[in-house]
Amino acid sequence: MDYLTMSLVSMVLIGFNTFAVKLVSQNLHPALLLVTKFGVGLVGLFFYLSYSKVPVVWNRYVIYGCLIGLWWSGIMVMYYTAIARGPLSVVIPIFNMNLIIPALLGFFFLNEPMTASKILGLIFACLAVFLLTR
Repeated sequence: MDYLTMSLVSMVLIGFNTFAVKLVSQNLHPALLLVTKFGVGLVGLFFYLSYSKVPVVWNRYVIYGCLIGLWWSGIMVMYYTAIARGPLSVVIPIFNMNLIIPALLGFFFLNEPMTASKILGLIFACLAVFLLTR
C-alpha cells in the first residue's frame, strides 16, 4: 500500500476512532480512556513488532522517542478532555489545525517545496476551521 492510500485509510479510521472516543468519554474519564485505549494498543504494537521482525535497538533516538511519547501523552489528555467537554464538531476542526505546524516546519527546516497550491491549501484549511467553529 502506498503512502497516500495509507494516509487516506488512516484518516478515515481515526475519524471513526475519534467519534468512538466522544461516545465513550461521556461515561469514562478521559484519562482512564487514554490508559485503556493505548494500553491495549501497546499489546497490539508488541505483536506487530514481533511479526515484522523489527530489530530492537537502544540509542539516543529511542530516548527521543520516549520523550516525544511523554509529550504526546500530555497532549492527548488535554485533547480527550476537550472532546469529553465540548462539541465534537468544534473540538476536532480546531485540533486538526495542527496540520499547519508540521507543514510550515517542513517548508522552512526540511526544505520541502512550498508551492502556491500548498499555501492556498493551508489558507483554506484555516478558513474551513473558522467556518466550522462558528
